[in-house]
Amino acid sequence: MAISSSLYSSISGLSTMGDAMAVLGDNVANTNTLSFKASRTTFQDVLAQSISTASGSAQVGRGVTMSTVDGLFAQGSFETSSTPTDMAIGGQGFFMLRAAGSAESDMYTRAGEFRFDQEGFLVNPTGHFVQGWAIDQQTEERAGTIGDLRLDTTTPPVETLDVEVIANLDSREDNESVEVRLFESWNGTNAAAVNPTAPINPQLYEYTSSIKVYDAKGASHDIAIYFDRTTQDNQWEFLVTCDPSEDMRTLSAVEQQIYAPDTTYNYEEHAGAGALLYGIIQFDTSGNISAITAYDVPPDGEVNPARSENRVILENTESYYSFDANFTGADVNQQIRLSLGAQYNGSVTDIRQVIVSELGALDSDGAGANYITAETYWRDVYDQSGLQLSGDSTSGDTITISGFAHDGTRVASTYQVNSDEKVQVFLNQLENDFGCSASIDASGRLKMTDLIAGNSGMHVTSVIVDGTIDQPFFGTHDLANPFGATGTNGDTVLNITTPKLKILSQGQGLSAGGSVPVVTANTSWTNVFDASGVAIADGTTFTFVGAKGDGAIVNVPPFLPAGENVFTVSTTVTSTNTGTVSDLLMWLEDTFECDAEIDFAGRLVLTDRIADEAATTGYQSQLAISSLVSSGANPWDDAGVPAPFTPSAGSGFLTLSPNISGEDGSQQGDVISSSFSPEALSSTQYANSSTTIFQDQNGFASGFLQSVSVDTEGVITGNYSNGQVLKKAQVALANFASLAGLHKQGGNVYRETTDSGAPVSGVPGTNGLGTIAPNALEQSNVDLGTEFVKLITVQRAFQANSKIITTTDEMLNDLINIKR
Repeated sequence: MAISSSLYSSISGLSTMGDAMAVLGDNVANTNTLSFKASRTTFQDVLAQSISTASGSAQVGRGVTMSTVDGLFAQGSFETSSTPTDMAIGGQGFFMLRAAGSAESDMYTRAGEFRFDQEGFLVNPTGHFVQGWAIDQQTEERAGTIGDLRLDTTTPPVETLDVEVIANLDSREDNESVEVRLFESWNGTNAAAVNPTAPINPQLYEYTSSIKVYDAKGASHDIAIYFDRTTQDNQWEFLVTCDPSEDMRTLSAVEQQIYAPDTTYNYEEHAGAGALLYGIIQFDTSGNISAITAYDVPPDGEVNPARSENRVILENTESYYSFDANFTGADVNQQIRLSLGAQYNGSVTDIRQVIVSELGALDSDGAGANYITAETYWRDVYDQSGLQLSGDSTSGDTITISGFAHDGTRVASTYQVNSDEKVQVFLNQLENDFGCSASIDASGRLKMTDLIAGNSGMHVTSVIVDGTIDQPFFGTHDLANPFGATGTNGDTVLNITTPKLKILSQGQGLSAGGSVPVVTANTSWTNVFDASGVAIADGTTFTFVGAKGDGAIVNVPPFLPAGENVFTVSTTVTSTNTGTVSDLLMWLEDTFECDAEIDFAGRLVLTDRIADEAATTGYQSQLAISSLVSSGANPWDDAGVPAPFTPSAGSGFLTLSPNISGEDGSQQGDVISSSFSPEALSSTQYANSSTTIFQDQNGFASGFLQSVSVDTEGVITGNYSNGQVLKKAQVALANFASLAGLHKQGGNVYRETTDSGAPVSGVPGTNGLGTIAPNALEQSNVDLGTEFVKLITVQRAFQANSKIITTTDEMLNDLINIKR
């Protein structure tokens, strides 16, 4: 009979309801388990049995079985936490974990109860390592691949690379009447005196601002920036400094030769010790920065803004000037960028060459005389000794000025003095002959300005006043030449002021045919000609006789070994020979221990590496070339200089004596990077008291981890005792195509299966992944009300199945009792 089948059907019901009750019990038991995901049971009938009926074939079921136990991955509510490393996922995804003994991050969890272990790794309560990315400290971008997350409890020191100082400089401050540069006022050796004093007198600047910077060891040092007005409108100068006794900047190879045995700046010997950068700020009429120029400060402290030797030139990819600093004695200097609130806009600025006479002319003889102007008549022009030039349109004194135009073309301009003409007529002739603008400055001096901006060959090599030695404009000290005559008419040189003695050749290196363009240091010897068009042949020798700056003689034995004062031209290019004029320059630098160059007039120029100091109290350069003999063509001797350019003294080289009294208004033509554009927060020149508006730097001492924080993208940030706030790591999330296919591992952990599909990992908040809720934990998503309702229905189903069994039992018992 089929009556017994009902027993088995009910048994299946009891078994299935028991399993359902187990799932309900598990849900209820995990009501307070973090991130627990409830399960639900679904049922299906068992294969039916066919039976015969009056109407034909029919089916009777064989009971019930459990279809699935599904995980319900609905979002649980968030519980606020005071632990910064507690995280909850708002949306899809799982945290990725790696077991200590596993090489793969093959475990996944929604429970974000994390902490740092004793080694700084982020782990869950069972010690599994949380996975994510480290963050590069320079770019603040994710670095490398997904791995264990670790935060160091300490952070190393960070040397300062950027300094920003934003200040307002009071526009009401008066311009200086006499230019006294800040680098001239600074003397780092004051700190080494028996009674140390400040390296700069407070009366010699208008304002100063200080900021702390850090070296590679984390020690702090004070950087002071001094500001002062110049003689120009809307212009300020600044000097970046440190304590001279802390200045350990390494000297260049050349500087080490000059200042041996010192290899670093020495505040006991070097006036420039502690002076890190000198600069000039030009404001527009609205008080905004329009231009900044900057210069390195050499050990002797002689910057010389009129020349390009110490000028800093920016690349078009650079935004700010930088200065070197060294507080630790490292082999490489620390380079620090300085921002005053304006960025270099990448465009170069061409500046015009300006040459100025040494002396100024007066408009009368005696006390109360004033300086002349271009409108002064020659009959009223006197030199500073009270003497005059005289003449008319046909006879009298003449002034012959010889030199070079912008491109190096030789110029000789002779003016016939006419007592009834204004000085302006003389200036007009100079302008026409030299291609320049000529004027008389406020000090009565002759000023010649090149009409073409940029690098220039415009120079005056001789001034001959015919008939008398009276020279209203031209002093004779520029002609100091111990190895050659000065000339009976007092030849002189107009050049750019320099604190270092210079030797200039009378001749010039020219291109084929003995014409411009002039040669450069990179010109091949095969393309070098003298003024007569004679080329320099391979093997030509140049024999120099002269003296080094310290007076050491450069000559044949016994002063030098035989041949060591002879340079031989070689057009062959080797590893040590370029076949260009630069080979001669390098040889001269080694032989005379000076700087050697070819200027833009094609002349050979030697410059002492040490600046002259006050007479009888300091260094006096003796650098000189008394003769230069060539076995062939000799572009740089005076023998090839054609008339009327031949110097009256007949010497091959001129000596340009140093100007140790200050600037004279001359300026070397150059291409510079001075055009700056103000930023949103910028230094200004307003009619308010000078003050520092904002300052910052990016260096730090070493620090200890004090706290951490996490943002919605899972970025873990460390807050350190030195003030650093560093993004250190970012947690990774993973998701699966089929969450139902995940395998429960226990401990709130899941593992992937073939049913779940491979994990797809990514950054929180991207590609469908949820975001991170910091200081929060996800609670269980079990709904007790729902579970209790299910509990009632399962219980009733269980009771009903039990009743079927007892009823069937009674029916079977009745069947057995029929036999009685």
